[in-house]
Amino acid sequence: MWIEILRREVEAKGPKQVGKELGISRSAVDLVCQGKYNASTAKIEQRVKKIYGNDNGGITCPVLGAISPNTCSEKWNLAKKIGMKAGNPETLKLYKTCTNCSVRK
Repeated sequence: MWIEILRREVEAKGPKQVGKELGISRSAVDLVCQGKYNASTAKIEQRVKKIYGNDNGGITCPVLGAISPNTCSEKWNLAKKIGMKAGNPETLKLYKTCTNCSVRK
């Protein structure tokens, strides 16, 4: 079940890191784990399954290949920050791919 996967990741990495990897706040991670989250958890469930649900514990990025959830989060945030201003073709390709990524939506 996805909630056990989330709790396992929080236990291993802490709620702040898991929140960063999922793209949600640390407090939301804590509330979901405690069963006290009042809003719908459907989107969080989808992200947990996409990011942590693979057998290898990683994400397959079309640009970078197999990467960790942390690397995915860092590259996604970098792509959002740089945007179309990227001068490097690889960074521009990453931006275009990250903005349409099914893992982060």
